[in-house]
Amino acid sequence: MRPTEASYIAGFLDGDGSIHFQLVRQKEYRFGFYIRASAVFSQSTSARAKLEKLFPMVGSGYLRDRGTGMSDLVITSRPVLLNLLAAVEPYVIFKEEHVRRALNLIPRIAGIRDGEEFLRLAREVDSFSTLNYSNSKRISAADVERHLRSTGVLCPCNDFLASNSEGMASGNCLQHGRHDTPAPRNRVKV
Repeated sequence: MRPTEASYIAGFLDGDGSIHFQLVRQKEYRFGFYIRASAVFSQSTSARAKLEKLFPMVGSGYLRDRGTGMSDLVITSRPVLLNLLAAVEPYVIFKEEHVRRALNLIPRIAGIRDGEEFLRLAREVDSFSTLNYSNSKRISAADVERHLRSTGVLCPCNDFLASNSEGMASGNCLQHGRHDTPAPRNRVKV
């Protein structure tokens, strides 16, 4: 991307753009969720044709009409996002922290090895959402943690024990990705 294009895209991002991270439920995935990163550039639907002119500059994405008189150019490819955000980083003003944190978070999404690491990133996604002016966040790190504990990916212990118990803190509980605590049984009188 040429510097003039990068500075134009940076201005667009600062004014009518946003960067989002979402926790998306997907039961077929290893941890039952995945992290979606996206950059969105919004304009009135009457100017939708102008959004199409951004494709050669950003390199990828798709257009969507919200049905509210607004249209978006949405970019979800992580390699494209990394290139785009690295190019606009020197020029953004209002979204400086968004870009900096996204450039730190995106490369770590693909290399997640275990449930604890996924949960740490899910908490960073929650923290990132506070940078945006939206209240539409549906799935939080707490939902991810509940799921990971219920499936045995994380120990069914509380955070106090995990951080203060010798065995838990050393990772013994997570060594094989599952715990060996028996499931609770219904108490039936015989």
